[in-house]
Amino acid sequence: MKGNVRSRYNLGITEYENGNYDLALQHWMISAKMGYEYSLSNIKEMFMNGHAAKAQYAEALIGYRDAVEDMRSPQREEAKRRLGA
Repeated sequence: MKGNVRSRYNLGITEYENGNYDLALQHWMISAKMGYEYSLSNIKEMFMNGHAAKAQYAEALIGYRDAVEDMRSPQREEAKRRLGA
C-alpha cells in the first residue's frame, strides 16, 4: 500500500503528535521512499532523537534517493534549467 505522499506525511505528523512513533515512522517511510523530502527529514530527526534506528534511517535515505533518481529525465532537467531552479 502506498497512497498519496502528502497524506502519508500528514498521517505521520498526527501519529507522531499522539506519541505513536512506530506508526509515524511507517507513514514517513512510505512517503520518503516515494521521494517526499519532508518525510525523510522527519525520519532523520526521529533517528537523532532515538525514535528510529540507524538502519531505518539508512533504508529511508536509500529509498528516497532511488525515487528521486527514478523521477529524473532530460525533460525535467531542461525545465529546471529554464525556470532557474
